[in-house]
Amino acid sequence: MKKITYLIGLFILILTSCQTNQNNSNEHKDNENAIPYPLEEWKGVQGKTLADSKPDFIGQRKADKDAPNVVIIMLDDAGYSSATSFGGVMKTPTFDKIGDEGIRYTHMSVAAVCSPTRGSILTGYNIHEIGTGIISEFASGYPGYNSQMDYSTPSIAKILTDNGYATAAFGKWHNTPMEEASPAGPFESWPTGLWGFEYFWGFLGGETSQFHPLLYEGTTAIETPETNADGSTFHLSHGMADQAIKWLDNWKGLRDDDPFFMYYTPGAVHGPIQVPEEWRDKYKGQFDDGWHVYRQQQLARQKKMGLVPKDAEMVDWPENIPEWDSFDEKGKEYLARQMEVNAAFLEHVDYHTGRVVDHIEALGELDNTLIIYLTADNGATAEGTPTGTFSELLMQNGFPPLTMEQQLEKLEEYGGLEAWGGPDMINHFSVAWSYASSTPFQWTKQMASHFGGTMSATAIRYPKMIEARGEWRTQFQNATDIVPTILEVTGVPAPDYVNGQARKEYPGKSMTYAWNNADAKTNHPTQYFEMTGFVGLYHEGWSLCGKPYRVPWSLDPTAMANFDPLNTEWELYNIDEDPIQSKNIADQHPEKVKELEELFWKEAEKYNVYPVGGAMGRALQPESNPQKDAKKHWELTTNIYRVPEMAGPEIKSNNYEINAYITADETTEGVIYALGEHMGGQVLFIKDGMLRYSYSTLGLYWHDFDGNVKIPQGDVKITLKHTMKEAVLNGPSQVELFINDKKVGELDLTATVYGAYSAHETFDIGRDEGMPVNAEYKDKGKFMFTEGQLHKVVFDIE
Repeated sequence: MKKITYLIGLFILILTSCQTNQNNSNEHKDNENAIPYPLEEWKGVQGKTLADSKPDFIGQRKADKDAPNVVIIMLDDAGYSSATSFGGVMKTPTFDKIGDEGIRYTHMSVAAVCSPTRGSILTGYNIHEIGTGIISEFASGYPGYNSQMDYSTPSIAKILTDNGYATAAFGKWHNTPMEEASPAGPFESWPTGLWGFEYFWGFLGGETSQFHPLLYEGTTAIETPETNADGSTFHLSHGMADQAIKWLDNWKGLRDDDPFFMYYTPGAVHGPIQVPEEWRDKYKGQFDDGWHVYRQQQLARQKKMGLVPKDAEMVDWPENIPEWDSFDEKGKEYLARQMEVNAAFLEHVDYHTGRVVDHIEALGELDNTLIIYLTADNGATAEGTPTGTFSELLMQNGFPPLTMEQQLEKLEEYGGLEAWGGPDMINHFSVAWSYASSTPFQWTKQMASHFGGTMSATAIRYPKMIEARGEWRTQFQNATDIVPTILEVTGVPAPDYVNGQARKEYPGKSMTYAWNNADAKTNHPTQYFEMTGFVGLYHEGWSLCGKPYRVPWSLDPTAMANFDPLNTEWELYNIDEDPIQSKNIADQHPEKVKELEELFWKEAEKYNVYPVGGAMGRALQPESNPQKDAKKHWELTTNIYRVPEMAGPEIKSNNYEINAYITADETTEGVIYALGEHMGGQVLFIKDGMLRYSYSTLGLYWHDFDGNVKIPQGDVKITLKHTMKEAVLNGPSQVELFINDKKVGELDLTATVYGAYSAHETFDIGRDEGMPVNAEYKDKGKFMFTEGQLHKVVFDIE
């Protein structure tokens, strides 16, 4: 009897479970706002024969017949006041045209660095909601900072693709964890994975060489073109426009019954600041008077054009940024050249962006296209240090800033002022130019506390809905408002479910409410800001800013370790009366400071910001670095190349052993392995029958082993042992070299590289892709190892 009762109960349980699952399935199936959509219902007739059957064609969801195209254009790291129509002297006719034929936003806020803004613009969510509380290269082991997202925060590309749009992304991506950016994947976090783009052409990391970029088409690494479409020497801003125009022609010829969504994000003007030689002198002499004069001129122009109030006062100049007159004439010449090249870089990229916009117009699609053009994904960059730098990654690896004398000495080593902006330096301009380019605001990129780090000059054009021409919109908005705007304009519904996951509620709102009502009150009353411990809050016309606890051009571990968000010293600004944050009134309104501080912590908890400063995990908690937990034993062949540095073996400021197995004869030569380039990298190679090894500490120190060691013929094992002398960041080390287990030489390295040799070069076996580590084999191209003679290279990491 007990057995029968048990079986009856089990049967009822199974029946109930099946019914529940069926109900849930039907509920999900009946929900029209769940993507991907099921196929349309087939309405034909299936008889036994063709004679008594009737065909019917079904397909994927189609967009509405008159649905508009959408283009997001976003440049990189340009200062708020750089564009002509925002007070700058740089010629930006394409950006200006979009604003002249539409509207411009004075307070479009973004995140304070790259990846977070890009993720927010593409999803409509706050940066920590999608795990992008920091750039993907510095992802750490906390939910708000791990560069991991899912379909609960879907990309606008995924939504539009599933609603019949042709979708493509061009240029800088920077939203894939770099540990997953290898030719072997995994590919889920790539643009064509869960982000939903049908097509991608560009680069995955935070920056790349403009002349020798590491490019992907889809998920396939492609060779860098030697020339642009017009036959000129290849440059990324030019070549990217060529590729976008090619894609548009394919769309027009083959698929123009579907609207398109294009995400167009060049690498300019992010470092390295590189521009074709024929453009570099366009601004010759225009910055000779220095950054103080330049920012005064910008503010005067901004007042005249109505961007800032006529009674606005210039914000203070920080004590830790040098005065122009603190440098001698040679130093001033060097500093002025930095800004000349930066200005040329911006005009150059805007010009080629204009070619794409002009092509859309030539196709007859411009007035049916919503164009949102941002000049930057964050404030003007401050990584150049007070003097500017020939090698930008020195700062990002924690090296102290060089003096002007040291910079000038290195400048001459790498070709002098004539080479500035070319392919042979990874150069960057002074933070003083960055601060001046933030006019009328305070501070720069990284500084989420102040508007200089979080405001992007923005123009929007869509004549079907925007009646205004060339008007300002002063409402506070945020990057999270862009997706809701696109959904409203296109008429595409926000999905409730994506790939079976419930979509989170959007924190932002559509911006269309103010397009034809300049006096409308903002619909985005509250926005928190946080980046590497720099914190701030906007709320109903008030701005709460945490005073900077360090300068953004230094990654001093002591300053970072001393950061204490619970004891932040706050500044307060009334944005309705003081839109440029020039008058700190915290002392006059202590209760308002307390109220807003409490609100900041509520917003931080709500949007997954905890722990505040979690982006510093890799620097302060080594266990937060996923590369430290990567493979310790790697066996690699010559089929392994064009691998991003962080997706390969960890061979930096740590102990490791490398064994290369070759079969040599009198013709054997080539690269055994290479990582980076001459401005930061290492290479083991054979040239003229001799064993060679080179190590560049970011161009600051050069180490070269040429100990007259001949490679024997036959089967050979070459061993490199790298041992740290001190367990410190960028500490000194020793390299020992062996042939068939017999020591043949050693080399002392003055300083190693802790963080990254390069932000754009690759790790290669049997060749050296991109720029060479050692210029001695530059004339040999990739200097590929003699075919068939390099069997494998084994890396063992301690």
